[in-house]
Amino acid sequence: MNIFWNIKKNSNIDDATLIEHTLKYGDFNDIIKLFKKFDKNKIKRIWLKTMANDKRFLKINLMIARIFFDMDVEKEYFKELNNARFEVRMSLK
Repeated sequence: MNIFWNIKKNSNIDDATLIEHTLKYGDFNDIIKLFKKFDKNKIKRIWLKTMANDKRFLKINLMIARIFFDMDVEKEYFKELNNARFEVRMSLK
């Protein structure tokens, strides 16, 4: 199954949520479909804002950067990004 199986055509899911969740939880084919549906620059903006700085998704971010955005980066690139979600969670402990 792909990630789009339960989304109705007239659903009220905003583009940013759909893009973020597809990048995080979709399989490779879902991500390819995402790039057919949305502009690459829009996807990249949302990815950078919501996901690229999240260390929990280091491996998928590296794959997305290299394959879909033609970025010549290593995992250290993502480790150096501000990781606000992780830092907030750690400060609550």
